[in-house]
Amino acid sequence: MGGGRTLYRGVSLLDRRRPAALAVEGETIAWIGDDHDAASWVDGATEVRALDGTLLTPGFVDAHVHLAMTGHALRGLDLAGARSRVEALERLGVHTSRSGDVVVHGQGWDDTSWPDGTLTGPDLDRAAGGRPVYLGRVDGHSGVVSASLVSRVHGLREADGWSAGGRVERDAHHLVRQHLATLSDPSHRAATIGTALRAAAAAGIVSVHENAAPHISPLEDVDVVRALAASEVLPHVVTYWGARDAYADARAYGVAGLAGDLNIDGSLGSHTAALHEPYDDRPSTIGHQYLEADEVAEHVVGCTRAGLQAGFHVIGDRASATLVEGLRRARDVLGTDTLRAARHRVEHLEMPSGADLELLAQLGVTASVQPAFDAAWGGSDGMYAARLGKDRSHGMNPLAAMAAIGVPLAFGSDAPVTPLAPWHAIAAATRPQAGGQALSLAQAVHAHTVGGWRAARIDGTGRLEPGAAAHLAFWEVPTGAQAAEAAVAGEARCVRTVVSGRTAYEMASSVA
Repeated sequence: MGGGRTLYRGVSLLDRRRPAALAVEGETIAWIGDDHDAASWVDGATEVRALDGTLLTPGFVDAHVHLAMTGHALRGLDLAGARSRVEALERLGVHTSRSGDVVVHGQGWDDTSWPDGTLTGPDLDRAAGGRPVYLGRVDGHSGVVSASLVSRVHGLREADGWSAGGRVERDAHHLVRQHLATLSDPSHRAATIGTALRAAAAAGIVSVHENAAPHISPLEDVDVVRALAASEVLPHVVTYWGARDAYADARAYGVAGLAGDLNIDGSLGSHTAALHEPYDDRPSTIGHQYLEADEVAEHVVGCTRAGLQAGFHVIGDRASATLVEGLRRARDVLGTDTLRAARHRVEHLEMPSGADLELLAQLGVTASVQPAFDAAWGGSDGMYAARLGKDRSHGMNPLAAMAAIGVPLAFGSDAPVTPLAPWHAIAAATRPQAGGQALSLAQAVHAHTVGGWRAARIDGTGRLEPGAAAHLAFWEVPTGAQAAEAAVAGEARCVRTVVSGRTAYEMASSVA
């Protein structure tokens, strides 16, 4: 498919009660309307699909992913959901016995509520029989390594963030990740990234924003992604490179911006998000800040002048204040209109103040946010409350306040931190745990479709309307169920994903 006309009949839409139909000509939506008006579009159609009761939505955009890391989690040792240190080590032992990898690589563990403590290097040595092991924490900002891996990473013991117990964060964690990247040849990285992109397509996702950075993946992965796109139909990938003073790299590799995971701070789970006041469960620290306001301003000015998007990883309230002060200084140099036209972005933004949001709205900065974080760690008994106390955690991830004040929103997963699951994000945004105001279903869907395209400075995309690109997702919902309610409740199953008029995914049982 991708040439000629395809007509989809009998579908349901989120905003219509009557059965609808949609015609695709090549890569573009040619018509959408009531199903009883579709007869005139049958003549000349290369393909007619009768999809009675199937929910049709715009294909979703995941505005924050890490493709290689996600592929590793899908293909290897995924420790998400491990309920204890012992369970995590048991999974490691089973995986190690089956793995021939030079370094056993796992991720996704979350020790917040484990009853038996956290992982250590000696734990890994025993469970893996002395093999080199790296296990990344769920937030991607710390990990634990075995002794035999430590000996392979030059300078690790002297790096900031090294712990004698095998815990690595900050610079030490970056060294380990960079070492791991050197062990993968292009074919292996292509297989891993391809796995992630196919999983995205199977989740109804038509575009992802790859938030790469030197401490996450090699810049050459941009070429890997392009080679994959040339060989099969996959979700559209917008690539970002989170590095300062990398304008030559941006030109050479054609990235959309020096944005994404250019870290102002770390994560709450790893106690590295930058806070104004100490952590409740670790009063000795207020986290770590990697950039100051003058460095933020310099980066924003440089990217704006180079025609690139700037962007930053921001979690804690101190990091948010630093971002805003940097933007204010950049505005003083370039002016409000110039910055608004550049459409810069910020990732995560979990603890902004009202004043922070006002300036972001004035400057047109997109907040690329992850509603599933609240579902995973919010609430009175979640990780946020443990790290910050209930009062501070209560106001986190204020998505409705962002929307109300005019901050453009784009939704993502930060996969593999949370799964590639758009309806889960929409459910979290419309049913927040944190006690804040909910987004409407229309607002949430917009942020996960149009908002994602807009965040990449791609306009006129993400809606079901004539002339728009044919980026579509089709969902099977229980017979007799109200489609929107079923989808938000997690009862919608993707059966077909179309990218630019071509099928990127089709569930086997749905083939006519």
